[in-house]
Amino acid sequence: MKAAIYHGIRDIRVEEVQEPKPGPGEVKIRVKYCGICGSDLHEYQHGLFPESPFGHEACGEVVEVGSKVRGYQTGDRVIPLNKGAYAQYMVCPQERLLRIPPGMSWTQAAVVEPLAVAAYSIEKAGLQPGITALITGAGPVGLMTILGLKAIGIEKIYVTEVSEIRRKKAEELGAALTCNPLNAKVSSWVKEATAGRGVDVAFESVGVEASLKDCLTSVRFQGKVIVQGIFTDRVPIHMLGFVTRETIMI
Repeated sequence: MKAAIYHGIRDIRVEEVQEPKPGPGEVKIRVKYCGICGSDLHEYQHGLFPESPFGHEACGEVVEVGSKVRGYQTGDRVIPLNKGAYAQYMVCPQERLLRIPPGMSWTQAAVVEPLAVAAYSIEKAGLQPGITALITGAGPVGLMTILGLKAIGIEKIYVTEVSEIRRKKAEELGAALTCNPLNAKVSSWVKEATAGRGVDVAFESVGVEASLKDCLTSVRFQGKVIVQGIFTDRVPIHMLGFVTRETIMI
């Protein structure tokens, strides 16, 4: 079978490799789609992470089940929450499988994993309807965070994004206001939109220093900052702001 093999920074090759066999409690899956996560891009550019998740936004069809597997059979459509999906076939432990519900397309199933990132972030934040929120970055996770916030009754959602196409998509999905952070001081823009108060919660969805600092300077007193982005560089932060403003970081 063919698989994308990581050989080093900016060196990924499609090669012929042996098809995997499912062990006890595992299933073998024919991969239908596998998305490219921001973490995959970081690994391509900077090197593999410890316990690398390379190739994990996938969906496919069960083609073989190992011993001790219960509840799954060949032909089942599944989402494997596991790495190694840049290949024609992969194996996955049964406990890391989700069954694709009837009516969900393959392309929809392929983005369930990043959707779960947005949903988990919102759940961890413990948010209530009626609050204000900032999202820095309108990539897939940022856009899905908009959908999640809208679903729980949050309407005042402010989004920063350098790409005009992504800003327009954020507006289509329900962002109240958007801006290009390269052309505006984000904290001042947020304060103006919230009558000087700042947002209740900010989601960092990029993974860069400037974006994180925009979140930290845009939340209100005792506000929350949720970090979703993958950082490959160290970020210097002045901790006095955490103390004096009692910022909560998750």
